Amino acid sequence: MVDVSNDFKRLAIQSGRYVYCKIIAGNTTFLDDRILEFDFDDICHPEWVTFGTVCPNKFTFSVIYNGELQVGDTVKPYISFDNSEWCPLGVFYVARRYVRGKKASITCYDKLYSLDAEYVPSIQAPTTTDAILRDVCETAGLVCEDFGYDFKVQEIPLGHTLKDMIGYIASMNRSCAKLDRNEKLVLRVPTHRISYALDTENFMDYSRNLDHSSITCLSCDTGNEILVSGNGALTSTIEFYNPFMTQRTLDNLLAMTRSVTFYGAEITMQGLPFLESGERADFVEQGVDMYAIILSEIDYHYDGALTAKIYSRNRSYTDATVHKEDLDAALDEIRAQLGNVCIKQTNDNALTLGASPVTAASFEFLAKARNTFAQIDLNFTADSASGMTFNIDLFVNGEKISRTALHIAAKQSELLHYYYLADNLPKGANKIEVQISTPQGTAVIPKNQLIATLVGKGLGGGNSGNVNDRLIITEEFPKYDYLREESALAGFTESPEFDGAQETE
Repeated sequence: MVDVSNDFKRLAIQSGRYVYCKIIAGNTTFLDDRILEFDFDDICHPEWVTFGTVCPNKFTFSVIYNGELQVGDTVKPYISFDNSEWCPLGVFYVARRYVRGKKASITCYDKLYSLDAEYVPSIQAPTTTDAILRDVCETAGLVCEDFGYDFKVQEIPLGHTLKDMIGYIASMNRSCAKLDRNEKLVLRVPTHRISYALDTENFMDYSRNLDHSSITCLSCDTGNEILVSGNGALTSTIEFYNPFMTQRTLDNLLAMTRSVTFYGAEITMQGLPFLESGERADFVEQGVDMYAIILSEIDYHYDGALTAKIYSRNRSYTDATVHKEDLDAALDEIRAQLGNVCIKQTNDNALTLGASPVTAASFEFLAKARNTFAQIDLNFTADSASGMTFNIDLFVNGEKISRTALHIAAKQSELLHYYYLADNLPKGANKIEVQISTPQGTAVIPKNQLIATLVGKGLGGGNSGNVNDRLIITEEFPKYDYLREESALAGFTESPEFDGAQETE
């Protein structure tokens, strides 16, 4: 949290407060008469609370200006509530600028944005992590006053960026690396609680998880092995990568964080510019209940007024946006719970059909109850020079069920559809396999031209009494005009072996 006076904090939480803004960009100072708006993204945990993140802050602003700002120019924004005491928002550098007419739109980042160069150590191993961080800061031109604990390091890994090395040392100190508002590198421990409470009286909107998160397990990938300390579910586990980590250090980190609990939350409120991401705070609900949250990210927005959106990201936290992958996962979970199965297969290679049966699809699945059913749909394009007979052999848990279909080759390529319903399946493991053969001649199913789908529902075979469900196989033949159909079917007499086959007009 930025060190400001109590008067500043008192003015900040007042309703009807007056907000002053000042942006020093290059050699130009912009005041409220020329500042249109700005967005300040102060971020520590892009996904969820963890250790070792190194996230640059982003500042974008629009002003009335037709001059010239150069890439790399320094930008320093400030907020005040009395036009006397100013709270800094950070030190940024111009990355992109766009000027049209009398309006300029500028995008800036802090120094962490440009630390993707490879770290070439100027010190020799064995050494300590604090010595490595000093060397990294000297190389990157960063000012740092707290270099963390002096963990012993037997060798320095090569091929890592400056930002990577800062992140590794930060996670050794159970922290995340940030540049503070005065451009000093700090190792911010998200489990440390700041002495400030957010009151819901200043909130415009908020949502909070009903359950809190506890850190009961740490999992670290060293590149050579996965080290684990403690145990817990995914929602209570912190995962990170660090080639310096040892089991002893990981156990010590867990001992210092095991008692930490916090809630996931999303809060829209008056902007309090002295709040910084990566810290743990309390919010007071209805003046009575206090809940610990971690300030994973704060989005400040200024357009004459100053608002903020605060995110506390624990593993159980879900944002308001519905993502397709989340819906797919939820549907898979529902299907599994209901005993439903939906499996699709296709042919990765061309299938050459001849007298010997070729496996077109093979499904293995679990039935959650007895007397479930599974529907098999087989669609494929067959290339052949003339009409021929296709034999379809289905094996339902080893029992062979054979059907024969006539392929009328009005064209070289024909699309065929086969359907089968297997009912009264036993509870537990089931297997259904489909094989195709051509007793005379050959045909080819080109690559990715066969789609086999199995859909099953574990509801005790609820539709098995419907006579339509007992039709074993139907085939769809291409449509022909009347002259072509008459020619193709000339002399054809339906045979008993085609019982159950239907021609679709």
